[in-house]
Amino acid sequence: MKIISAKLNGEPFHSLNKKDIKRIFSLVPEEWKMAIEQVVLSSELFENSRFDRPVIHSSICRRLNVLSRGLTKRRMVKEVLRELALNGGVAQSGFANHVCKAELAKLDETVEPFVLAFFEDEI
Repeated sequence: MKIISAKLNGEPFHSLNKKDIKRIFSLVPEEWKMAIEQVVLSSELFENSRFDRPVIHSSICRRLNVLSRGLTKRRMVKEVLRELALNGGVAQSGFANHVCKAELAKLDETVEPFVLAFFEDEI
C-alpha cells in the first residue's frame, strides 16, 4: 500500500502522518483493507470539501482520501477506522457514500476498541 502526503505551505497541518496510517492499518482485520491500494493525506480542508465525512474510499481508484487538516488526531483515527470498517462490510453506505446515523452508530461501536488500542500503545 502506498501512502501519499500532500505538501503543505502553512497551517492547518495534517493531524495524521504516514506512521499513524501504517499503525491504523496494522490494527484492523485484513478484509477491511483489501480494497485499498493507496492512501492520500489530502491538502484539501474538510470544511471546503463536498463530502459529509473527512475520509472517503474511492472504489474505482482503490484510494482512501483523508482530509485531516485542522481536525483532531482522535477524530481522524476514528474516521479512518470507520471508513475501513465500512469497506469491510460492517455497515452500509447509501447514495454518494452517505452513511445514515444508525449505520454510523454501528460503525462507532465496532471501531471503538481499535481507537482505544491505537492511543493505548501511543502513550
